[in-house]
Amino acid sequence: MIPIYEPFINERMKKYVMDCLETGWISSNGPYIERATEKLINYTGSKYCVLTNNGTSATHLVARSLQRFKPSVSKIVVPGACYVAAWNSFLFDNFSWDLTLKDLNLRTWNADYEGLEDSSSLALLIVHNLGNIVNVPLLKRKYPNCVFVEDNCEGLFGKYEDKHSGTQSLCSSLSFFANKNLTTGEGGAFLTNNKDIYDFAHKLRGQGQTNKRYIHDELGYNYRMTNIQAAMLLAQLEVAEEVKNKKQKVFDCYKHHLEGVKNISWQSIDKNVEHSNWMFGIRIEGLNNYDNAKRIYNRNNIDVRPMFYPYNQHKHLPPLEGEIHKAKILNRECVMLPSYPNLDEEKIEKICNVTKKINNGKIF
Repeated sequence: MIPIYEPFINERMKKYVMDCLETGWISSNGPYIERATEKLINYTGSKYCVLTNNGTSATHLVARSLQRFKPSVSKIVVPGACYVAAWNSFLFDNFSWDLTLKDLNLRTWNADYEGLEDSSSLALLIVHNLGNIVNVPLLKRKYPNCVFVEDNCEGLFGKYEDKHSGTQSLCSSLSFFANKNLTTGEGGAFLTNNKDIYDFAHKLRGQGQTNKRYIHDELGYNYRMTNIQAAMLLAQLEVAEEVKNKKQKVFDCYKHHLEGVKNISWQSIDKNVEHSNWMFGIRIEGLNNYDNAKRIYNRNNIDVRPMFYPYNQHKHLPPLEGEIHKAKILNRECVMLPSYPNLDEEKIEKICNVTKKINNGKIF
């Protein structure tokens, strides 16, 4: 089976992890925490960083920070389809926000942010679906009074206007899950350029503890990254450009083999942004049964994933207003294909040949 993803693991990562084991620094303290934090700050250009145990925790810290530092916000625009953790994180605390769905754009597969009210009471939760970066600086110029936060969990390596995604909003989250461009198995990070927000998020991550041990003044969480995870992250960051180049070759190879095939397209990239090249997805126009397509891929030993389901498919979420018609189309017609760094051209060609066969049959 060609897997949907394989993490990029090298000898340096093993060396750093063994150092943690041999020195006994295996929990949430240790030298790799500071080293990985500094390296991530330098890599992204963000002023402050809080390492977390996963991306959802980091996104929850984004939600808590929005509530604390922008109390005038009463309404949040969220994508009509994205990974569920983005929505969950803004519902955990039952804050009195009015969440509104924005349908996806059929070109970019991201939320379409046209026609919004420019108001300090409105926040936009930006999610970069599959790593296709939304131009946040452009939106900030268009809506200067709105507040911007980012779930950047799929966006690492991506850029908008020559800045790393996640660095030009109030705060943002990253994920280092096993299928992300850089991985620690689990793991995440919270980014911000505001010192007060950093201090708040850092405190919440560590159970809300004050500078005096065992004295707490916030309802916090144990969202800390371990020194072992940080060692893995440091090793990954030190070879980030190698991984980035490998991912670019994978995406370029898919486009080469599928270029010009009728009814098959992929995400359009807006001007002045760079895709993170996290997951390569295709749209087969006219496809109306992803599950049948998946069965054909699987019979050919290829693992695939659907495009994220629209909000109303998740039965635990409260009903929200907003259109999701285009999100439904993309969920029906799109397939995420294997996208790991060491995927070779022979396998990509096989995946593309199966894709062409599915396209010809349309699987109605």
